[in-house]
Amino acid sequence: MPEALASWLDLDPMVWLGSALVLMLGAFVQRATGFGLAVIGAPLLLMLEPRLVPVILVLFGFMVSLMMVRQYWHEVRVGEIGMALVGRLPGNGLGLWLLLTAPMVVLEKLIAASVLFAVAVTLFRLRLPVNGATLFGAGVLSGIFGTVAAIGGPPIVLLLHGLSPDRLRGNLAAFFIITSLLTLATLALAGQVQLWHLWLALTFLPAVLAGNALADRIAHRLDRRLLQGASLSLCTLAALGLLL
Repeated sequence: MPEALASWLDLDPMVWLGSALVLMLGAFVQRATGFGLAVIGAPLLLMLEPRLVPVILVLFGFMVSLMMVRQYWHEVRVGEIGMALVGRLPGNGLGLWLLLTAPMVVLEKLIAASVLFAVAVTLFRLRLPVNGATLFGAGVLSGIFGTVAAIGGPPIVLLLHGLSPDRLRGNLAAFFIITSLLTLATLALAGQVQLWHLWLALTFLPAVLAGNALADRIAHRLDRRLLQGASLSLCTLAALGLLL
């Protein structure tokens, strides 16, 4: 990125490059395995430039969800995520309160905990009853994690992973489209979304699209379990780095 543009964006060129690579990797892993953008991005971006979390991740999470929902729209069942959407409202409020009042060290620990929770959900896939109460509770947790770190998926995945893969992807994509818009509105009303974020997101867009396109080309040649294992290991190391 040219020095003049880096100066205008108030971001060191090497930090910009590192952030672009993190977003590219996250987009690649998400397209290849179904998750990864926020789980990989949140702890690594927090180390590089805390101002990018959560707004940049929420923006690109919305974009990736739009790309996914076109493919799985026929699998979306709003009734299966309705109570989780209701729970997301108070969860967003709690998450915003933490974002505005908690010291950075507390936010770092919360983000690390949400990443480790995402890793545990992926590894163990516990069976929990799916009903109005559990969906509402998952929505609240999703709102807290999603507003603080853009990692709103694990609580929902924990409940819905018994669905068929396509139904799960479709419902998650629809859920994230709605909740990303809700989170962006919540953050904007609190003055957390700036024009700087939007301009910066435009500079990162080619990296995200490149990661997505690369996954389309080569992901089918890779061992999915090996790729997921490597991703989980990276997430875990980054989260532990925030805890230390």
